[in-house]
Amino acid sequence: QPSDIFTGIILSKNEIADDAFHIKVQSRDFSTIQYAAGYTAEIFLCNPYYSPRSRSREYAFWNYEPVYHTADFVITAEDNSVKDWMCTAQEGDSVFFRRFLNETVTDHSGNQYFLIGDHTGLSFLYEINRALAVSKKVESFIYSKHPGRLFPDLDHSFPLNFSIINPLHPENILEYIRKHFPGNIKNSRVYLAGGMKINSLISEFLQKEYSFEAKNIY
Repeated sequence: QPSDIFTGIILSKNEIADDAFHIKVQSRDFSTIQYAAGYTAEIFLCNPYYSPRSRSREYAFWNYEPVYHTADFVITAEDNSVKDWMCTAQEGDSVFFRRFLNETVTDHSGNQYFLIGDHTGLSFLYEINRALAVSKKVESFIYSKHPGRLFPDLDHSFPLNFSIINPLHPENILEYIRKHFPGNIKNSRVYLAGGMKINSLISEFLQKEYSFEAKNIY
């Protein structure tokens, strides 16, 4: 039987884009974390007490409100198991967390930031963008094959730059970066929030073409 499982209650669930659901969750267990933008939660797709082999997925906090212990998440239904969970999930249902992770919390030490990713990482990049001081220079590149998969931030604004790229080949993404990435990268930080393969390609590309230090790519 699983141990150290955190629980919460779904306060609301709304479909905000194609196969993307916004859930607001309340949990006393959120108070156990020293929250900072960039935190993620590993969420079970069903009750792990009934299904000990329940699979989990990692989702970024879109926002956290410490007074009422509420957090917002965007659940992108990339496979049938997640789709099934989102189709059946209702307000008032319990949600179960395996753990909370702080591996990519915001690094505030840069002067210039590049936020690059697809629809699956959009909520994470919105939260990073909101956490940065207004004095920071922020460039962004959100790529998608379909405009229907993109959604605004919680305040209904669109602070990041969207590009529809079809076909969504890695070469097309790297070409866009080559055209739009500024030459001066001194004291810059990069946050990558796309698929693992494309993130890896972009990271290698930035290190090779721009002599970017790996420690400044998140």
